[in-house]
Amino acid sequence: MADQEKIKNQFSSENIASIISGKSDYPDWFDKFKRLSLQNLLDQNLPSIKDSEWESTKINSLTKKLFNNDFDASDSVNILSEDIEKDTNKITISFSNGIYTCSEELPSYIKILSHAKDKDQFRDLLDMNKEHASSFSPTLNSLILSDLLLIETSNNQKVDTLIHIINHPSNEANLAPRIEIRAATNSSVKIFEEVKTSNNSIMNHVLRVNCQKNANIEFYKVIDRQENSHYLGTQDIEASEDARIKFFLWDFGGDTSKTVTDTRLLGKKSEINYSALFTPNKDLHSGNQIKINHEASDTKSKIKVRGVLHDHSSGVFYGKIKVKESVTKTSAFMENKNLLLSDDASISSKPILEIYNDDTECSHSATSGSIDKEKLFYLKTRGIDEVQAKSFLINSFIEEISGEITNKKIQDIFKKYLLENGKS
Repeated sequence: MADQEKIKNQFSSENIASIISGKSDYPDWFDKFKRLSLQNLLDQNLPSIKDSEWESTKINSLTKKLFNNDFDASDSVNILSEDIEKDTNKITISFSNGIYTCSEELPSYIKILSHAKDKDQFRDLLDMNKEHASSFSPTLNSLILSDLLLIETSNNQKVDTLIHIINHPSNEANLAPRIEIRAATNSSVKIFEEVKTSNNSIMNHVLRVNCQKNANIEFYKVIDRQENSHYLGTQDIEASEDARIKFFLWDFGGDTSKTVTDTRLLGKKSEINYSALFTPNKDLHSGNQIKINHEASDTKSKIKVRGVLHDHSSGVFYGKIKVKESVTKTSAFMENKNLLLSDDASISSKPILEIYNDDTECSHSATSGSIDKEKLFYLKTRGIDEVQAKSFLINSFIEEISGEITNKKIQDIFKKYLLENGKS
């Protein structure tokens, strides 16, 4: 691992300080927050591919872009797809040029908070102690962020309208979207987020989820190909008693695309169902790190991840489920399957169970391989040519995971992505 001197040399304080100096709209507390974030960053070690979290990541490419890009703004292209424009049964929120916007009046449970206009509420959502104990990626988010999107339901509120968040394309920019989701007791909400393809940019995304007693959250996310850009995602999830969380991620890969998810099941009978699909091609990379801590009895977790890798692409799956000694009657399932469509594609898969109590049902598995030759031969004997047969088997493999989506509207969106990306 690199020492502290290396990160300080890579990210000189003079260079970084330019992003927090001379901001007339910064209140004192926000200026202090930024400076503490800067110091926290400089005190850290530079990420290393020797760390499991950063395995196969193009560190040099990432760090070279990081502080050569403009922190203040970017050239974004705000193009909404036809289905977004025509669908009135959605609330569409855009993230562009570092800020969140919405063309319509937002309901009371959604707020776009600015450090300048919503100082008190914005400050209350930033836990100074937690922020500055963070690792590399969330620290960068704290350093760059300007706006924050808050989705906060009331007790017993059932939100049927889909909330659609679009992160628009950017050009040579460092961006830091942050989303806070707070589902109150006995409430429910459904969210779909898209990250569009950017050019020569870095997106450092933070998502924080708090699901209270008997609440239900469904979160679906697609990260488009980032061929010369980087996506870094940090997701912190907490679930109280009887809370239910369903999470689905589809990552098309990037110069680097890496998502780290840390989940704590804090209340009895809470559960999370985490599904992910990654489909990089060319020399793109997709990294998926998922940690689930069972901190209460009678809790359930399910991790189901599929990888389809083309060409010279690479992928990483790191999954860890931990059950403490005092926690009983838990159920934990973890499965990772990978389909390698090229001899040059590579995958690292590490499922880990850390169980300290025998009163639990836990299992894990990981398999990687090429297309089943017997199945391919069978399809060809039925009159299907090899290209179509391979496409059928790949799509069938993908549908094993996309079948986890039960929401009809989201199913239709993901089917469209599948059709538009026939190769993957």
